[in-house]
Amino acid sequence: MSYDGMPAACHSYCSDNFSQTNEMRNQYDSDIRQIVDTFNRYLKNKYPASNYHDLDWRMVKAIIWIESGHKNSAWRLRPMQIGNRGDAGLKAVLHLKKTRLKNGKIHIQSEGAELIIPPEYKPNLTFNNKEKIRHNPQLNIQAGIAYLLMRHAKYGYRTVINEDTEYRLNVKAGDNLNKIASSHHTTIGIIKQLNPAINQHHLQPGMQLKYKKAIIKKYITGWDVMTFSSVAKKYNAKGDHRYQYKLQYAFASINKELRDKL
Repeated sequence: MSYDGMPAACHSYCSDNFSQTNEMRNQYDSDIRQIVDTFNRYLKNKYPASNYHDLDWRMVKAIIWIESGHKNSAWRLRPMQIGNRGDAGLKAVLHLKKTRLKNGKIHIQSEGAELIIPPEYKPNLTFNNKEKIRHNPQLNIQAGIAYLLMRHAKYGYRTVINEDTEYRLNVKAGDNLNKIASSHHTTIGIIKQLNPAINQHHLQPGMQLKYKKAIIKKYITGWDVMTFSSVAKKYNAKGDHRYQYKLQYAFASINKELRDKL
């Protein structure tokens, strides 16, 4: 066994990424720390009930060592390798997911990035900036961390009332709750809540219903525990079966270097 309990076999396939000089291997330390701290502060304050645990900056540094390394041309541009041609990661961060429904309509759904990204980074992580994210290491790290956290978040949906004013409407022939909710900018849940006696399958023309304007919003309910295994499954899209062990090796190497500086 090598130090920190890492399998000795790791030395045989992890060597290149960890052979750079100290100056090169620690090039992004201050950026990683600052960006991770910004995400941690925002997510803890924004979702106090979600039991968010701070992201460890050393995990991000380990990912960068695995993804890039000083011999890779992407080291100075895309250290987290998010945004490579054909990579779905950046698309997931910047795009909304579009699904064609059975009736032919397009349903647009967020994948959750807007719930993760701190306000100060939102102007950076936009579709119009995708080329900058591919060629600017600091933006690439921001996008990579957003993707990493997005994949570890647990999501739910809740109704949010936009205004407390109570309105009334008259049911028309052919109406159903879904149609009414859509045309009056409310939700089926709110209509049922304000009209507990109605039978949604027997709406009669002329029936009066109360409603408040509301929308259904996605929100973060909790987080999957971040481990070497979870990062390998959720961040790495190449299917590298050694990714988990490389992360362990990198993390141990980072810790050893930090201890040696004490």
